[in-house]
Amino acid sequence: MSDVKDKFRESMSQLAAGVTIVMTEIDGRPWGLTVSACCSISMEPPLIMVSLATNSASTQAIIDNDRFSVSLLAADQIEVAKAGAKAGAPKFFEDFVDTESEGHYEVKNTLANIHCKVDQVIPAGDHTMFIGLVENVVLGDSGAPLVYFHRQFGEFRSSTVNK
Repeated sequence: MSDVKDKFRESMSQLAAGVTIVMTEIDGRPWGLTVSACCSISMEPPLIMVSLATNSASTQAIIDNDRFSVSLLAADQIEVAKAGAKAGAPKFFEDFVDTESEGHYEVKNTLANIHCKVDQVIPAGDHTMFIGLVENVVLGDSGAPLVYFHRQFGEFRSSTVNK
C-alpha cells in the first residue's frame, strides 16, 4: 500500500490547482491556512468545498465557529501562501487581513473573498471536507491566479487574463 500512496502523492503533485487561503478565527484573531483542495460544488444554492487535515487547528476552529472564508490568491501573493503553509507554525494573519465583517476575514489584494456558513462537515480519510453555503462574495481586481504545481507556486498566464 505504501507504493500506491507514494505514487498517488506524486500523481497529485502533477495536478495544477489554484491556491486559496481558508480563513477562520482562533482566540479572537484571524487565522489562515493555505489550501489547494477547493472547488465550487453548486450554483443553486451557491456551495463551495474545502478539504483540510482533520488534525489541524483550522479544522477545529471552523467546526467551532460554523463559518469560514476562502480567499483566491493572485500570482503576486506567494508570501501570503507561504505564511499559511508553514507546517506546525501559528498561522495568525493580521499582517495580511484587510477587514473583518460579521465573523469573516478578507485577505488583502486577492482575486476574490468568499464568505461561507458551514453547510456540511464530511470526514474523508485523514481529512475533513467542509461544504460552505456562500453568504457573500467580495470580488477583487482581475488578474493572474497563483497556482500550485509539482510542489511549487507559480502563475498562469493567458492572453485572456487582464493584468
